[in-house]
Amino acid sequence: MRRRASPVRGRSAESWGAESPGLGHAPREAEGEKRAARAPERAVPSVMQIDRPRLDAFAAVVRPRIAGDLRLDALSTALYATDASLYREPPLGVLIPRHADDIQAALEEGARYGVPIVARGSGSSLAGSAVSGGLVVDTTKHLRDIVAIDAEARTATVQPGVVLDDLNRAAAAHGLTFGPDPASSNRATLGGMLGTNATGTHSIQYGAVVDWVESAAVLLADGTPTAFSALTPDQWAAKVGATGTEGEILKRVDALLKVHEHAIRADTPRWWRRAGGYRLERMIEAPEVDRGPGRAWDGTRNLAQLLAGSEGTLAFATEITVGLTERPAHAALGVVHFPSRASALEAVAGIMETDPTAVELFDRIALARALDVTEYAPKLHFVQRGPHGELPGALLIVEYSGASMAEVRDGLARLGRHLGPSAVITQLEEEARMADVYAVRKVGLGLAMSARLPVQAAAIIEDAAVPVEHLPAYIRELEEVMAEWNVEAVAYAHASAGCLHVRPFLDLREPAQVEALEAVARGSARLARKYGGVIASEHGDGRARGALAEDFYTPALYAAYQATKRAFDPTGQLNPGKIVDVPPLTEALRMGPDYHARSVSTAMTFPDVTGRDVGFLEAVEACNGSAVCRKTDVGTMCPPFMATREEKDATRGRANALREALSGGLPSLTGPEVAEALDLCLSCKACKAECPASVDMAALKSVWLEQKYKEEGPSARARLFGFMPQMAKRVAGPLAAIANRVNALAPARAAFARLGVATQRPMPTFSTKPFKSSEAGAAPASPEAPRVALYVDTFGRFQEPSIPRAALAVLQAAGAHVEVPAYRCCGRTYLSKGFVPQAEKLARELVATYAPLAKAGVAIVGLEPSCILTLRDEVPRLVPGEDAKAVAAAAVTFEEWCDAHADRLAALDWQTPAGEGNTALVHGHCHQKALSRMSASHACLGAAGLSVTESGAGCCGVAGSFGYEAEHYDVSIAIAEDRLAPAVRAAPEAVVVAAGTSCREQIHHTTGRTALHPAEVLAARLG
Repeated sequence: MRRRASPVRGRSAESWGAESPGLGHAPREAEGEKRAARAPERAVPSVMQIDRPRLDAFAAVVRPRIAGDLRLDALSTALYATDASLYREPPLGVLIPRHADDIQAALEEGARYGVPIVARGSGSSLAGSAVSGGLVVDTTKHLRDIVAIDAEARTATVQPGVVLDDLNRAAAAHGLTFGPDPASSNRATLGGMLGTNATGTHSIQYGAVVDWVESAAVLLADGTPTAFSALTPDQWAAKVGATGTEGEILKRVDALLKVHEHAIRADTPRWWRRAGGYRLERMIEAPEVDRGPGRAWDGTRNLAQLLAGSEGTLAFATEITVGLTERPAHAALGVVHFPSRASALEAVAGIMETDPTAVELFDRIALARALDVTEYAPKLHFVQRGPHGELPGALLIVEYSGASMAEVRDGLARLGRHLGPSAVITQLEEEARMADVYAVRKVGLGLAMSARLPVQAAAIIEDAAVPVEHLPAYIRELEEVMAEWNVEAVAYAHASAGCLHVRPFLDLREPAQVEALEAVARGSARLARKYGGVIASEHGDGRARGALAEDFYTPALYAAYQATKRAFDPTGQLNPGKIVDVPPLTEALRMGPDYHARSVSTAMTFPDVTGRDVGFLEAVEACNGSAVCRKTDVGTMCPPFMATREEKDATRGRANALREALSGGLPSLTGPEVAEALDLCLSCKACKAECPASVDMAALKSVWLEQKYKEEGPSARARLFGFMPQMAKRVAGPLAAIANRVNALAPARAAFARLGVATQRPMPTFSTKPFKSSEAGAAPASPEAPRVALYVDTFGRFQEPSIPRAALAVLQAAGAHVEVPAYRCCGRTYLSKGFVPQAEKLARELVATYAPLAKAGVAIVGLEPSCILTLRDEVPRLVPGEDAKAVAAAAVTFEEWCDAHADRLAALDWQTPAGEGNTALVHGHCHQKALSRMSASHACLGAAGLSVTESGAGCCGVAGSFGYEAEHYDVSIAIAEDRLAPAVRAAPEAVVVAAGTSCREQIHHTTGRTALHPAEVLAARLG
């Protein structure tokens, strides 16, 4: 059943909105006096301060009882001090449990030693739900089993660390899916979703987690195991009369439901999309309160439903059983363009009458930011610009689904009739193109949060929701509140559910901006109450909304919530300071007025989307914690995390470690803590493309290594790999045969091992006949011939000269006039190993050689993706001025050039080599995927008659020198075996193609297959 826009039931919006004085803005001193005067007794005692000896004693008794890891070190507590919210509070420690018994041990001993226990999923909370000074329990590494899927009963039982997309892939085999679909589905865990009562784009169709949770195996605050499920009145009465911890809890819950029944009925907000407070309205028959899409009171009580939105404050769920539903057979989108956000909002209520399954809003600010991010700009094909190239003021993404395409198209027709012939609508039916729309929509959060550094889009009021018919008025009046404080905002998300994620742009390092934050938050809460809405509708209370709850709810309802906390957790053991008795709104801000950090000096610049150099520090601070880097199923970011599932091995973890070191949270920028966090970074640059905030960890690591060398100097191995181009230039040619033979001998292998080089992997060989620039010849050029400067990199020139020779043959066959300038190293290996000053020197030499060609309109065509894309990315960041910019603009990959000149390639006579087929399995280099586009590879190879399939893998795992380093070899292989090696083995008939030299080496090393460069594939097919 779908939720339709409807008036507020029960009280009128006006009577519900009688304004509490606490919801307006007041000086904080007066506000504190008011709160103290009216605050009821705290739900639970304040959590005691745990000193280090007591914490060590706790650890000493817990560690022998667990199979997982209990970490109290500085790096671990720094990594878990933040999430995707505004807040920062280092925990006492971190538990990585291997099974539920580990959590039980922590709870039991925590109760004895006064150590609070805080459940955490992927740490993508926008409200600070798991930011706490207790012991954080991260379930995502080991507790991620899908225990069972019962297709007949349409249920799934999962551990709390299971990621939603993983569950849906397993359920899809049975034609089923889990209804709630948050934008963070590729890293959101079922435990975290239960904790926040998550929902998503299709909430009008599927409701929230509370509508789908059927039962849960839980550990109570003292570690007692039990299970919650639906109970009939007789079963409930029997449980209430039972002895033991569970019986006592049910007695207290039964009593509070009787005492507070009137408040629950009368004061629970009427709007159905509720994620704040506790779901007490689900425990009684309360027809006055909308229970959500298609949900009616069935006479049972289910404490598992009470866990939905409880943020781990009542019990720790170790297994969750949820309902599943049929996957929609067909869907289509109508993307409606509007001149302004206001006009889009005014249209929502009417569009809801056409019976859509979702209506999402995306405004101009978010669209403009998407255009600046490599991964998402090509996906904006659905956006129609105005006559002067301007972006629309806002989009409404309207979805229709059904059992047949005829039914779906009928929905689009209803939309068109409703809006009239003048409406600008992009209609999409192709699954891949619709996926692009939702891919952009799903990163709306990250795009919004990174739009205006150093001012950031603050996550504080984004979860408010009101009845759809009141949404325009709510937003209009909210904009008036923000205007009083000279605050602008970005808005996006679930228009069909009355939930618009509004993010005010604020710099919270300024005290006046903190004051504005509180004013806007309280103004939003006042308006949500006025219009019969809620302050938390899917992201939970956490600290951001929990601090407003006492004023938002009536005293009687808030007292009921406090009684609920006491009933389950009388000592405040579980995630204290959430839901009730929450610290002040502006306490413990991640980057508040007390935040101070230092930057570093480097030749490397870090330009933002406007080209302004924000510097190393601000580039680090750009990470907003949204945790896109924790995805494991698609894309390239972040290869080590995909292999280890460790927070420190995700881009967010590394950025947090750097920020903590720069701001004093860790002892030293170049100390062992940051070194550990950056150790497995492959410098793949996937984060620059796939992270919505475009955090460029590869560049950050280069500069970090540069700073480290200033203190202690580089290692011999770092010099070996970083200065490899110099060695290659000296050895290739007459000395190559000797060098290759010596490198393979046992003494040399032993010497390499002493340097920390992995002996399992053969060392690269050098060519006895390196490529020479003179091989291009001096053929006269026709006037219409495109001019090409073939950039022959170190690897092609000195190690694999067959590649530039093949490229030369293809380019000349296509009619290009090709010249090969003198050898100039791009500096890639130097940058990867932190030799930034040396890379800067090489970049200046390269610019001096290539700038005249670039300014003359000559395309600089490169073969090794990491090298040619260094010209495009880092060279202009090392060398200021127009010359470097001209070189960057002229630099293209071989595949990009072929794509741009597809007509010339199509005119050639292509032949299939004997023994080869016409299918190609292509693996893209990480830098290629981050800074170029794989569609060019498809076009390039397709021109020669090849049918192209991508490997679907992220990084190959070698990543320059990474896979050659002894301590990284196993991780390198694990990364390859995740997706790449299986894909190659599964395509025995295909020509395996990889533009990157590291990729080709890894493919051969793990599968025995020889991968070819695209230029080699094309050259072999020239007629």
